[in-house]
Amino acid sequence: MEKLVVLVVEDEAIIRIEAVQMIKDAGYAALDVPSTDDAIKILESRSDIRAVFTEIRVPGRLDGMHLARAIAERWPSVRLIATSSVPKIDNFPADWRYIPKPYESGQIAAALRALLAPRLRIVN
Repeated sequence: MEKLVVLVVEDEAIIRIEAVQMIKDAGYAALDVPSTDDAIKILESRSDIRAVFTEIRVPGRLDGMHLARAIAERWPSVRLIATSSVPKIDNFPADWRYIPKPYESGQIAAALRALLAPRLRIVN
């Protein structure tokens, strides 16, 4: 069985490497990029991305929140997790997850499990 792919968008290299390792340890495949511009390029070129874990304050034409909103519009099946050192985010969509920094691997794993769990289809 192929692992589900998570794209990490984080400009700080050490934090990005740690986040990728946490995601891999949780049983997922991970790709990483340092900017929202790179994230859009990856999403446009690959159809196997199932979730994006993005810092809100990340470089690129879009910040992390605008990236997440663009993903929700263009790739509605891609699940979203945002992170930041900002303790509270207003107007955060209910179907996204927000994990404040500093985070632990268990928080990321739990959010991914919740977001990527198979959806039950009810057939009448």
